[in-house]
Amino acid sequence: MSATATIVELREPSPATEPPDASQAAAIIGHIDAVQGDRIFGWAWDGNHPTDRLEVELRLERDGGPPQTLARVLADRMRVDLAGGGIGDGAHAFEAELIFPEGSDPSRVVAVVRAPATGETATFLQPNPEDQRLDRLLGPHLQRIDERIDALRRDQRQIAAAQQTVGRLLRDAGDGLAALRTDATRAETASGERFDALAEALRDLTERVGGLEVFLMRMDQTLRGMDDGAAEKGGGYGMSPLLTVLGSTAGAFLAVLAGWLMLQ
Repeated sequence: MSATATIVELREPSPATEPPDASQAAAIIGHIDAVQGDRIFGWAWDGNHPTDRLEVELRLERDGGPPQTLARVLADRMRVDLAGGGIGDGAHAFEAELIFPEGSDPSRVVAVVRAPATGETATFLQPNPEDQRLDRLLGPHLQRIDERIDALRRDQRQIAAAQQTVGRLLRDAGDGLAALRTDATRAETASGERFDALAEALRDLTERVGGLEVFLMRMDQTLRGMDDGAAEKGGGYGMSPLLTVLGSTAGAFLAVLAGWLMLQ
């Protein structure tokens, strides 16, 4: 018995046990791949209970007597080709070392497979010599095809990852453009508000300068009137220099006042 094989005991379902629900009936598939020397290789899987590990009893059929049990193992070994072929998680292969009675025919070894979920069994025969020859001929080609399929699957996953990355970049770019539009709108609004404020300040300053010009004209007329009156009373002398000084002082004051208003 192989050191890696798991020993199990096949049991017939108890008569008192109710038959399994038809919707949960086992769907056992599998194959004896080869018997090489004293070792046997194959796989078994229940499609309706894909995570179960099936029990395998290896029997030698004999003429004129009941079959002889050579080994019992679980179909729980991992095989990449099974996983790639959609056989559950791929851990459904079996392998065992057989001890043949003297004079027995290794080609008469069969695998009786039992589904633990329902107790149902199925028997796998060895492929006939023609099938074995085809397996040997097609095996390398099928292996290369499987490798290419695996490579295509890897490429597909990489393409899907690249598409997700591109989609994420496009979303980020869209969000950035939206943010730029929002910032531009805000900047335009703020610029318009500043322009309106400057225009309003300019209108106010214009009105103030206009009022100041009117005030200066009136004061100039008043000073000239005072100057003329003083000249008449003083015979052309006396108050005119004083009025001139007052006029210059008033003019300077008004100029300073105008400058202050422009700075406000």
